[in-house]
Amino acid sequence: MKLFATLLLSLLLVGCKPDAMNVELYTTDIDLASNGEVFEVPVKVSFSLLGDDKDGTLDRVTQASKKYLSTDSSFSRSKAMMGERLVIDTKLPLGDANSIQKFLKTNTRLAVLEVTSDNGSNLVSIKATPSLRSFDRELRGINMMLSLDLPAKETTFRVSSDSRKLVEVLATAVFVSKKPYLQFSKELNRRDSVEITFSGKEGSVYSEIPPVLKLKLN
Repeated sequence: MKLFATLLLSLLLVGCKPDAMNVELYTTDIDLASNGEVFEVPVKVSFSLLGDDKDGTLDRVTQASKKYLSTDSSFSRSKAMMGERLVIDTKLPLGDANSIQKFLKTNTRLAVLEVTSDNGSNLVSIKATPSLRSFDRELRGINMMLSLDLPAKETTFRVSSDSRKLVEVLATAVFVSKKPYLQFSKELNRRDSVEITFSGKEGSVYSEIPPVLKLKLN
């Protein structure tokens, strides 16, 4: 039974994608990030694990991950219907390509939020770093069948406007309040917010490419 439970846990984690990644963004941070500043923004990542982790594999994975995350990251585990649930509260850097590269010279992160400018708009995308491959090798050292992959099965951006100007948020092939949109657009006044979800499940375009959010000041 002990071996069976370990095998179930391992099989679930083969090419494992997080169940969900939730990102908190503010419009002024994105605007300043496009001009060279770097902000560490809150991110919540959750995993569902099948079976009981009686061998402590999950504890070893958690310990190994700490050096790849922000120092204030926290971990919580709870029982799920078919196993366990792991939630990681951490922070990822938000910035343009040059600023992010400078940040990564002295900080290790598994992923970043890269801002690029496009005809007066800012694009925000989640990108894996080379450290993700390093962590993946460490996972295989713990158990040959363990792995980690991005993007998550579901990525949700919560965008809150703290800009004085009107901000338009755009995205392709997303869900908002569980309603599907091929092309989504919403204008945010100051203190408005919106949650936009990208599905990264098998068969979805976002299972292969990073989610991309577009913001335009009006």
